[in-house]
Amino acid sequence: MNPEQTPAHNAADPNTPHEHDEQMDAELAQEMEQFEAMLDQHLPGGSEETVRGEIIDVPVVAVRDDYVLVDIGGKAEAAIRLSEFPQVDGKPLVEVGQVIRAMPAGRNDDGTPRWSHRAAREREAERVIRDAQDKNAPVHGRVSMVVKGGVMVDIGVQAFMPASQVDLFKIPDLTSLVGQEMDVYVTEFDARRKRAVVSRRRVLFEQREAAKRQILGGLEPGQVVRGKVKNALDFGVFVDLGVIDGFVPREEVSWDRGTHPAQLVASGQELEVKVVKVDMDSGKVTLSRKRLVPDPWESIDERFAVGGRVRGKVIAVQNYGVFVHLEEGVTGMIHATDLSWTPGNKKPGEFVNVGDDVECQVLEINKETKRMSLGLKQLERDPWAEAKDRYPRKAVVKGVVTSLTNYGAFVRLDEYIEAMIHVSDLSWERRIGHPKEMLKVGQEIEAVVLKVDAAQRRISLGIKQLQGSPFEAFLKEHPVGSIVTGKVTRFAPFGAFVELAPALEGLIHISQIDDKRVELPENVLTVGEDVTCKIVRAEAKNQKISLSRKDALRKIERDSIKAYMRKSDEQSTGLNTLGEALNRAREAAENTPE
Repeated sequence: MNPEQTPAHNAADPNTPHEHDEQMDAELAQEMEQFEAMLDQHLPGGSEETVRGEIIDVPVVAVRDDYVLVDIGGKAEAAIRLSEFPQVDGKPLVEVGQVIRAMPAGRNDDGTPRWSHRAAREREAERVIRDAQDKNAPVHGRVSMVVKGGVMVDIGVQAFMPASQVDLFKIPDLTSLVGQEMDVYVTEFDARRKRAVVSRRRVLFEQREAAKRQILGGLEPGQVVRGKVKNALDFGVFVDLGVIDGFVPREEVSWDRGTHPAQLVASGQELEVKVVKVDMDSGKVTLSRKRLVPDPWESIDERFAVGGRVRGKVIAVQNYGVFVHLEEGVTGMIHATDLSWTPGNKKPGEFVNVGDDVECQVLEINKETKRMSLGLKQLERDPWAEAKDRYPRKAVVKGVVTSLTNYGAFVRLDEYIEAMIHVSDLSWERRIGHPKEMLKVGQEIEAVVLKVDAAQRRISLGIKQLQGSPFEAFLKEHPVGSIVTGKVTRFAPFGAFVELAPALEGLIHISQIDDKRVELPENVLTVGEDVTCKIVRAEAKNQKISLSRKDALRKIERDSIKAYMRKSDEQSTGLNTLGEALNRAREAAENTPE
């Protein structure tokens, strides 16, 4: 985030110069109305005396309880009322030997000249104030007392300075200012009534702006400066550089991505930073903490190697993995699947917690994307490396059913290895639609290892293989070429299925149903019908038996002809007799008992 775009950055600066006068004028107008009555109590009214003569410097020769004697020359002295002298906390600021300004102010009742220190100061003050207003310059004064709503400042006349105009920031105890000399701007002046309102805030503001411009002029991008942390916020860090504040955007605080600035710096901390940008118009300075050191990913392969072991602290735990902070700017991630060899959907929080120190293995480093993959389970031996030795093919194993799906059941063999029984490997005798028909979660079972694929981390089991295969038993008694009889169970567009034994079916392809062309199997056969077929092929791998009714009819026909011919005693049988024999053979084949 750019500091120019942050409200907090704007709020850290006082009003800009072009806004200052308007704001101050509005404040003073309101304060003048509120304090008008109060001013009448503390500010003297205009003198009704006719002031004559010139202002001269006279030395103080004596200070009495209620008047001051001054030497006016010609071995003559004059008395000036003590109340005319400036006071601080009720004490007049005058002493013997001090040279003061005074002027004739008429005559006393006895005809002697009357001199006035106040009139001299007021006349000079009026000239100084007018001149200062013309030049837009401040005047010098001294804080004389604290009054309601502000302080009184002696600038030749008593002037009121509201509390809001005393400093750039609120001062809780105004009494600390009494007796201090300071420059102030006269914002309101009534010469007739000898009243004035002044502001020190504007002077301080201008002084600070001048100092800011001086400091800004000395800053250049790339320069390293020191400052003190003022605030560490979500979007960045404000740094006090003296008269001005600099801003470190969040992305410039550290090479670490996503780290809150408060985790790296604290308020009041001395901080070294590099200047990124200086905006003379707005007076804002953008800084960077992270640019003091090179990007750690530029030399990542010098400190980390794939396959190596590293230690770090867990800074975040998500459902998909764990983030481990290795060093500033370098954070790796352990995917949920790389936390443990234990199968199943485990939550990362079951293995580590935020703040844990962990040792892990570097699995992958992507310098371009600045990502590092780590593994926790890789520090232990992969249990699948010994799977073939521990669970050899055809071995009978025990396990516990962990879950059921439409296609099979998962079985836990040990802490780390899980196998699967396909639904087709549950039973020889009947067709299983869902494993829940035979198994339930938590059940301990025995099964036969059918296949081990360590690379794919898969082990296939079978329950039906605990018993002899009906396919093998049937073929042992009925090898390929045998004539068998079975019952038609169902049709498909490509043929008819025939039950040969319990849990064992054969298929008569549509082309093997009859010598004649068959459009649909059901045009020749019916479900439940016993049919005689010849076994023409058997696939042990797929447990499939192919049948031919057409070949069985031909064989029966041939066997009938041979039998008939053996029985014939006629050696001279003609073609008609042979044709008759063929017809009888076909009838015999079609009427063969099932």
